[in-house]
Amino acid sequence: MTTSTLTPRPDTEGKVAVDPRIQARRDEVDRSRRRRRRLQVAVVAGLLALAGLVYLVAHSPLLDVDRVLVSGTDHVPTDEILQTAGVAPGAHLVDVDPGTVRHRLLALPWVADAEVGVDWPAGNVHIAVTERVPVAAVPDGTGSFTLVDATGHAIVTVPPGDPGLVTIEGLAPVEPGSTLGAAAEVPLQIITALQPGLRSRIVSVVVAPDGTLQLKALPPGVVVRLCTPDAIEAKLRSLTTVFAQVDDTDLATVDVCVPESPVVTRVPKAP
Repeated sequence: MTTSTLTPRPDTEGKVAVDPRIQARRDEVDRSRRRRRRLQVAVVAGLLALAGLVYLVAHSPLLDVDRVLVSGTDHVPTDEILQTAGVAPGAHLVDVDPGTVRHRLLALPWVADAEVGVDWPAGNVHIAVTERVPVAAVPDGTGSFTLVDATGHAIVTVPPGDPGLVTIEGLAPVEPGSTLGAAAEVPLQIITALQPGLRSRIVSVVVAPDGTLQLKALPPGVVVRLCTPDAIEAKLRSLTTVFAQVDDTDLATVDVCVPESPVVTRVPKAP
């Protein structure tokens, strides 16, 4: 039996002839590939043009910061807030990052918190500051005092004289912007727990090297012994009762180390 192989007939130039239908399909595939490439190029170019337009609009004077409005500052000058925030009229609104601005403001010793908002339609940036509230004063060793808040954060140093707050003696000096250590926790607890009637009589909290506590009270020279830093609320209640019921003439000490059994001593009278 004889077999034969069919071979495509070459054209006049020696090339193999291709079925017109196959060639048409190949041409269609090439055209589709070129169309996809042109479409991809057009899309990329359009996106780039759109991004450029958005950038130009966002950085145009139409979207500049017109005003920076600051509120809640009684002690920090507005100029210092603006300088620290790093935002000024003429800046681009799109470049204002509220989180970054807030982080900068929290570095100021007086600032406990800050809210930063961007008002796009009006072109305003709003900064609402919450300032720290001083509750105690710590001597700095030179006659001046550093005011601290209830968390022990040092706020500002004031010149010698009456700081107008209960002082904490026996602690290391602290610089504004830093925080008192653990040794200040109980003294601050005492100061923040003082009721108005008792607060008016307490001059200072004294921390001894061994951690025991005393209060200096009015009349001048009166010492209140708290001893160990525990049962603070009970000891203060006992002290309030003593001051309310005992004549403070010639009063020397009030011992409330055992709050249920306070002990009062007086200055010995001259013979």
